[in-house]
Amino acid sequence: MDIEVLRTALESEMVGLNGVSWKRMFGCDAAFRYGSIFAMVWKQGRLALKFPTAEEFDIRISHPGSDRRTPGGRTTKHWMLLPDAVVKNREELRDWVQIAHGSCR
Repeated sequence: MDIEVLRTALESEMVGLNGVSWKRMFGCDAAFRYGSIFAMVWKQGRLALKFPTAEEFDIRISHPGSDRRTPGGRTTKHWMLLPDAVVKNREELRDWVQIAHGSCR
């Protein structure tokens, strides 16, 4: 997907969430809650969210099309790339974004 379309989709689902700021990290647009990163627009055209709790991560990684984020060949523990079906479904995307935002402390 187009990176600008992804950023716009992500931003629209963050409206009303407190403490959100943006900056560039690893060549990507990254969203933070009070200084802790919880979302990225990955440069390969995917959205990535961080789910620090095993329960939330396991629920979402089992969703068809979800992938673990593997920058530089290293598998990350709490990060996943969202399936296109979730990105295209505003209600579902908002739910996933709110959980990632809320679990970011």
